[in-house]
Amino acid sequence: MMLLYHAVLDVRAAGASRSLLDFVNQPQNLVSTARARAKPLKDATRIQVFSSYATIVHAIARHHIAPDTRAVVYDNELSTGTPAAELADPVRYCRLTARLLHKHGLEYIATPGFGLSGPRPSNGEWFQQFVRAGLMECGRYADYLDIQDQLMQGTAIYAQDAHAAATLLHHINPRARLLMGLSTSPSGHLATSGRLWRAYQDTKRFVNGYWLNVPHNVSGTSRPAAALEFLQKMTAQAR
Repeated sequence: MMLLYHAVLDVRAAGASRSLLDFVNQPQNLVSTARARAKPLKDATRIQVFSSYATIVHAIARHHIAPDTRAVVYDNELSTGTPAAELADPVRYCRLTARLLHKHGLEYIATPGFGLSGPRPSNGEWFQQFVRAGLMECGRYADYLDIQDQLMQGTAIYAQDAHAAATLLHHINPRARLLMGLSTSPSGHLATSGRLWRAYQDTKRFVNGYWLNVPHNVSGTSRPAAALEFLQKMTAQAR
């Protein structure tokens, strides 16, 4: 499981139990935490998130990567402020990012946005458009590849996309681990824990993990309740 720093805080504030927090507080779980902050879960693995290759270069040069950071997310997409030059040639910058991070002993988590392939098609087949645009190639250089298919979570399309992504990534880079995106509010749409759970149940056999995002929705507030209920189900199933 991959979580952003604020998502952990929001789920904790929503009433997460000690057993749930213990379930998440494990080294195999990745939590984004800036260099100057203490990890919100002490046994989880620290990662750091950047939206541009240029910023990663700067962070490494200025020693802004925490010593216990294991991996770096390069979140290149339209909505995160990635520079135009990087958006214009995303696979090249995925390759450059991998080369830089591996040189410094860091793993690379690739999260190229579907929007890099163009607007969402009316038939909902955004992942297929992403593949046709060649963006799965980012997985060739990555240690993790996140497929941001949150809008389809809990549907048959999500499961089909995850299976196809797992097959493609195995051929491109069998060492890379596949993450699938989950969100409590994908693109401002309110999700339920049931949708998250179905997406998980439908895909857990062939993916390696999930990026569970708890974004601020269109009203500007976080909705951690769905994430909390989803994680409670995962905790109960693991017992």
